[in-house]
Amino acid sequence: MAHPDLPRSLNPAVRSILDRVAAESGVETTNSVAALSHSLEGRSLKPVRDGGFGASPEQFASEIYDLAIADASLAWLAATFNSAASDVATLLGNGLWDGDPDALITTGHRGHGVLVDGRLSGRWRSVVGAGYADWLLLSTDDGSACHVLVPRDSAHLEPVGDHLGLAAAGICDVAVTELPVAPHRILRGAHTHTAVTSRCAAAAVVGSADGLWRAHVEHARARLATSYGGEETTDTTAAQLAWAASDIDAAKLQITTAVAAPEGPEDVAWASQQAVARARSAADRLLGHSRHALSASDPVTRRWRDVHAGCRLAVPLIDATASPLR
Repeated sequence: MAHPDLPRSLNPAVRSILDRVAAESGVETTNSVAALSHSLEGRSLKPVRDGGFGASPEQFASEIYDLAIADASLAWLAATFNSAASDVATLLGNGLWDGDPDALITTGHRGHGVLVDGRLSGRWRSVVGAGYADWLLLSTDDGSACHVLVPRDSAHLEPVGDHLGLAAAGICDVAVTELPVAPHRILRGAHTHTAVTSRCAAAAVVGSADGLWRAHVEHARARLATSYGGEETTDTTAAQLAWAASDIDAAKLQITTAVAAPEGPEDVAWASQQAVARARSAADRLLGHSRHALSASDPVTRRWRDVHAGCRLAVPLIDATASPLR
């Protein structure tokens, strides 16, 4: 299902993403397609000199949160593409985009590769956006920690089942065997946005929990409006709803007030993990005290699955970025 408002000049990969999200969820993802496409193209954190917008960490975390309220898959894609583009721009320069200014990059944190005599072998689990990206930035080891930039077409991709949540996020397991790697595709040095990566992973989870809360409230109001007085909201239900809202507000505060604070990786990781745990607790509380069927066709249940899928992604990602490469 094509999005009617997409500009003709939109990156074809981004157009494909938006079309798939529209088909999967049927929701209007944003009022500004241009702003969304720029975020999905990895331009928000990318330096201005390299064709990006140079957004501040606060702006970007807020953008991810708002995207997650509308659609969790979009939020994860935007967070991943931007973080990877920023790292590549810093460690490699803008040479990657000379031939293709619209190239999308994603990062594989969950897994391990070994680089021996210029050949890479390894496997990386649940790489967000791998189904859409042109390049994969994969963690590996050649005697010291590094990342290797690999064309997506050179890797074997196994899509992760949609039933696990985040159906439109292009999540795949990635594997390569004895792949030749040119020396200039081996990137060393500290990633520049490790703290932002942690915060934005948390923002994607908390924002999706916020979207779940809003969908649940809307569904409850609609049900009450059509019950002709035969159904009431109990004190217990209202209390659980308020408790979930409180957890989400506290988690959001952890993200928005500390995203740019001069904290160490361990402090950032702790705060991000706390935010993720609160969001998961809120999501479970909402579904546990509702009448939603555990079916992918139920929009509230779908959002609950998105929250849990996001938690499974965020926890190891936050752990990985707590000790940035040196």
